Amino acid sequence: MRNLPAIFALLCGAAGWFYFLHASRAARLAHIEDARNNVLRIRLRRIGGILMFVLAVAFYASYALSQQRGHPVLVLTCMTVTLLLLPVILFLAWVDLRLTRKMRENMKERR
Repeated sequence: MRNLPAIFALLCGAAGWFYFLHASRAARLAHIEDARNNVLRIRLRRIGGILMFVLAVAFYASYALSQQRGHPVLVLTCMTVTLLLLPVILFLAWVDLRLTRKMRENMKERR
């Protein structure tokens, strides 16, 4: 049970790293999707990947500091950052899904 926060942080950081590095693969949709939307999608994915990596660091730091009885202000700051990053990442994912839905609707109209 002690290792569960470290495993979660590692998985979250790896997902963020993967998301950041492979964001440029969305450029393959350029021939299907509007250019402006495609650039927006790539930027959102890169920002989301960076924020997921920061989330992993903040989550593990808050866990490690709370276990070591660190300074309460630092622990509270890390936990607050963690709680604020979650809805921001979810919002970016939601925007990406909306762009995908819009692209699919445009594809159906073309057919």
